[in-house]
Amino acid sequence: MATPELVLSDLRDAWRTALVGRLLGLYLHGSLTAGDFAADRSDLDLLAVLGADPDESLLDVLAGLHADLDRRHPRWAGRIEVEYVSLGAVRDAARGRTGHDHAIARVSPGESLHLLPATTHRVVTWSAVHDHGRSLLGPPAEALLPAVDADLVRSALLDHVRDWPTWVIRMNTPGAQSYAVLTLCRALQRLQNGRQLSKRRAADQTIATRPRWADLIIWARDWWYESGQDTDPGRADEVREFVNELSAVILASERGLAR
Repeated sequence: MATPELVLSDLRDAWRTALVGRLLGLYLHGSLTAGDFAADRSDLDLLAVLGADPDESLLDVLAGLHADLDRRHPRWAGRIEVEYVSLGAVRDAARGRTGHDHAIARVSPGESLHLLPATTHRVVTWSAVHDHGRSLLGPPAEALLPAVDADLVRSALLDHVRDWPTWVIRMNTPGAQSYAVLTLCRALQRLQNGRQLSKRRAADQTIATRPRWADLIIWARDWWYESGQDTDPGRADEVREFVNELSAVILASERGLAR
């Protein structure tokens, strides 16, 4: 199996050639930069910053690039997540514009390449890339991307927390359930401490502060990082209870801070 660095090098070279004049920067973020990459589980997370919003014609080009990369690295197929966004969209979001004036393109595990509105939900990722992204092409992330106001990031993160009880209803596999638990732990830690932690570190810190849920969080962490299988038993009812409770606790705490 090709190493992550080999796949990233191949992707960078192919994207640089095919998107000349369109691609302003290509940035790695996520678990590989956070230091807890799981070779058999983790995705490669990338942000591609473009000179203009993606459209259907660009989508055809991108689809070909991804298909070719999957053929060259079949064991990585379905594990490469790329979000394509224009610099203008990020700048507008950083100024607090909440309309759907821009589109982005995304491909992620379980989700084919598609266009969607560039809502302010995305500023959580864009802010993390600005702060911690590793440049594969283009200038350093903090030189190209605008800084996003901390209050705007917090508001977007709270929107995610508010939506999780609805999202988790559809999560029926242990992989999706583990992801829900770990991601909500990470949201809690970022809201409390102002720092973006890896899923593993966020889980460990939440275990210490939420002992009632320690067993479930340990299960999610160990399934994720110790090559659990989707044929394993899930814990759907517990996960939904955890998500509902933690979401309510976070939102209630936020309302208390706002008083």
